[in-house]
Amino acid sequence: MLKWKRHRFTDIDNNVEKLTDILAGLSGKNRVIKYLGGDIATTVNTIFFRVYRDAEQIVDFDCKHITTAHPFVPMNLPLAEGQLCKAGFFNLAVGADQTPSIVIGYEEAD
Repeated sequence: MLKWKRHRFTDIDNNVEKLTDILAGLSGKNRVIKYLGGDIATTVNTIFFRVYRDAEQIVDFDCKHITTAHPFVPMNLPLAEGQLCKAGFFNLAVGADQTPSIVIGYEEAD
């Protein structure tokens, strides 16, 4: 069964990467992140999705490719016991700060 988790960022300053602990691998649970999405709308290369599993960067995706027709980035990121997934944004924009949300869809099996 697909489950969803969402986090709203209060503020992402210019030229700053802002991450949150979004999901952790638990004992006896086989968690796999299947989708990544957000509510940021941009048409220029200024805001990027970033996802890390432990210290390894897995995703660096330009948000200009997220549209209402394609609101999610499909992925297949398994989390073993003790692994931590951090997700967030990097704001390269010059101008106003951003306050986007990020959402992940994941499956969990016992």
